[in-house]
Amino acid sequence: MSAEISGIISAYTEGLTPEQIAEDRDLDIVAVKACLMQNSAQYRKDCGKEDEAEDNLNFSNEELRRANEVIFGLAIAAESEELRFKAATYVRDDKKGRKEVVKAVAGQQFNIMMINEKMAQVRDAANRMKQAISVTGAPAMKTLNA
Repeated sequence: MSAEISGIISAYTEGLTPEQIAEDRDLDIVAVKACLMQNSAQYRKDCGKEDEAEDNLNFSNEELRRANEVIFGLAIAAESEELRFKAATYVRDDKKGRKEVVKAVAGQQFNIMMINEKMAQVRDAANRMKQAISVTGAPAMKTLNA
């Protein structure tokens, strides 16, 4: 287990929230929650106890949307055919209802830094698109969709 993962788990065990851990370590909240889901039995138990109206421990709808963008982006644009196949299969299985967050994360080996980097790339791409649209107006959408 890497020092980063150990530190995240220790921080959570000591009572910090995933949001506080992400801020303290300059990581994306999705990366922290994925790390905890994979590596912390306490976090997984706590997620099961959380009221459905709260998103403090489980992924929020916005975080899930952002993670889905990364997965879909890999499915259509990754250089590795194997990675595209795996991501596309995941998207299909998720759409068919074959995936649950805890089950999907439980056996996977995530690199927290890779997740954090990909989330940053998605945010940057979204910001560039917003800027292009605001500068050039609606016709820019046709260019982006082409």
